[in-house]
Amino acid sequence: MKLYFLRHGESVANFEERYTGQLDVALTDKGRAQAAVAGRAIFESGLSFDKIVSSPLDRAHETATIIARLIGYDEAAIIDEPLIMERYFGDLQGKTKAETGILTGEQIENSGAETDQDLRNRAKEFLAKIRQDDAQKILVVSHNGFGQRLRSVIYGTDPEEAWRTPSFPNAELVELGEI
Repeated sequence: MKLYFLRHGESVANFEERYTGQLDVALTDKGRAQAAVAGRAIFESGLSFDKIVSSPLDRAHETATIIARLIGYDEAAIIDEPLIMERYFGDLQGKTKAETGILTGEQIENSGAETDQDLRNRAKEFLAKIRQDDAQKILVVSHNGFGQRLRSVIYGTDPEEAWRTPSFPNAELVELGEI
């Protein structure tokens, strides 16, 4: 099975530089345009997916829907999967990065946020779940924090390095490889 990952298009919170976590925020017009560009690029490449799995948060689900429409995938067949929601950020959710300053992992966890290990465990649980599927190519539409942990689990990298890996750009398809 081959796994592809796509972070949602730009959201209002991305634009405002807010810690969003599991708050439900909309895409910006730019985010919708990014999703459309990604969908057209996927269509033009001839790539197709047996399954599209999306975070149920609006910014990810709308991105998945825009892409599905453009590649001829049945929108009703998109699977909303709570395991791939963004990290819960506790008291930080909704605050701007200007309000909080640069935070360490310890400070984030002390805010009531989901621990990094809990997020990694969700990534492992998701992988175990989809490995039981018979789909050959799966597109996962999710969030940067979850995607970084998913990539780390797949590649077996040091958990401490997940924070230091490059962020996933909004609405750019990344092949994570065979799982």
